[in-house]
Amino acid sequence: MTTALPSSRALAAPNGRISVRQAWPDALLIGIFGMMLGLALAWQPSLWFDEAATVSATMRSWPELGRMLQSVDAVHGLYYAGMHLWLDLVGYSPIALRLPSAVAVGVAAALIVLLVRTRAGRGTAVLAGVAFCLLPRVTWMGTEGRSYALTAALAVALTLVFLAAWRRGPAPRRIRALWWTLYAVAAVGCTLVFIYLAFLVAAHGATALWTVWAGRRRDRAARASLIGWAIAAGAAAILLLPFALAVVRQSGQVSWIAPISWGTWNGVFVTQWFYLNPLFAVVGWVLVALGILFLILAGLRTRSTGAGAPRNVSGNPSLLSIAVPWLVVPTIGVILASLVVSPLYSPRYLTYCAPAVAILIGVALGRLRRRWLAVTAVLLLAALAAPQFVAQRQPEAKQNSSWSEVASLIESERATRPGERAAIVYGPVRQHPAATTRVIAYSYPDAFAGLIDVKLKTPAAQTGQLWETRYPLDEVTDRFDGVDAVWLVTSNKQDWRPSVTAKLADLGYSLTEEWALTGVNVLRYER
Repeated sequence: MTTALPSSRALAAPNGRISVRQAWPDALLIGIFGMMLGLALAWQPSLWFDEAATVSATMRSWPELGRMLQSVDAVHGLYYAGMHLWLDLVGYSPIALRLPSAVAVGVAAALIVLLVRTRAGRGTAVLAGVAFCLLPRVTWMGTEGRSYALTAALAVALTLVFLAAWRRGPAPRRIRALWWTLYAVAAVGCTLVFIYLAFLVAAHGATALWTVWAGRRRDRAARASLIGWAIAAGAAAILLLPFALAVVRQSGQVSWIAPISWGTWNGVFVTQWFYLNPLFAVVGWVLVALGILFLILAGLRTRSTGAGAPRNVSGNPSLLSIAVPWLVVPTIGVILASLVVSPLYSPRYLTYCAPAVAILIGVALGRLRRRWLAVTAVLLLAALAAPQFVAQRQPEAKQNSSWSEVASLIESERATRPGERAAIVYGPVRQHPAATTRVIAYSYPDAFAGLIDVKLKTPAAQTGQLWETRYPLDEVTDRFDGVDAVWLVTSNKQDWRPSVTAKLADLGYSLTEEWALTGVNVLRYER
């Protein structure tokens, strides 16, 4: 016998209340699934430049980190502090760097189930959570040693706090004030983790206006909640002003972001949530559109018939009024800011809107009346996601980085020459003129332990910047005294091989071995 999934009537139960005892088993199960999917083969892709920035920032002392944040990367300061604590606890390794992101994916998936369950049936909530785990952008962020997965989890948590505060509209003023204060504090904390989350607070404002308008402004509790949001958002904005000004002063660090152009459309409709998977993007957007349509129809049906409508339905945000602003407002806000102020739009910065996409996909899948149809649809989504999931777990998946291969090569070669006194020259690194290939050593320190960095002037931790400063090679020839061998690691585009080979020849070194890896040349010289 085939069991029917919840019908459209399940969408018309937005009373905002659900027993945790009822919802937590599903949330826990989906959360574990999301975490394990994010963690699967997360150790295999080589680290890349952005992750090396996390390593450089977090593997220094607290005073050194504070000094760095005064000049660069204040936008990531709270995330760096959290990662500093984590790596102090467990020690650094590439998988330890990425594990918090996999956990954050699981937390976000679990919270999505809880959120949707307050306004729709169990089937829709579970399907939304599964859809979130399968989104190509989500499977990417689970292997990323940056804050993107954390921003998605924080976005769902902040939305749940917003809805909890809104639900207290009929409560005594003191209770309402307490909840909106909690929302303001949460908004400040989330924005300190990643400043783009401020646009989610704006999306909540759109949800608040939508809800009051949908109730034709007759619901006094809804109007009180709208005022509560406005006061909380305003207070958060005032508290965040110094942080925002500090981030603006450091805006030169995102000078790599391209201006808004026709290519931005591909970023919005494909890269942003369906990362490098156009076919999934087509199917995903069709399901998002269907989810919106089904929610509109369910709302109209509830309004016209009153069937299944709980008390105060007009004053409680609907799933439609939650998901659509979450989907639209941050993207439009960042694009407008990019047009008016300076380029700020990067698809991965809107990762925290992926839960809204998943919610709408879950609504569309939840309308399938038979369980086998829903299971088939999920399997089809998984099949669409699989090629990109596999690609994301390849060794050179991140910006064609071959850093782990470089580190393995140097480590294995050095192991055959125990006791050798060797030096290293770090050359340019592709696409990042401010850094050198020493970023590989930050990412895989064991392979480079004991090598003499002959060009090092000031270590990164002492510069107040992300990266170290260096002497020209001609000024450090005395550092080669007693050195048996020299390694050169350099970009294959900004190729230092001819110049370094000539200068080392003057010091008595000759090239003995050379390796060409993706984007990187490795050379060994002996005296």
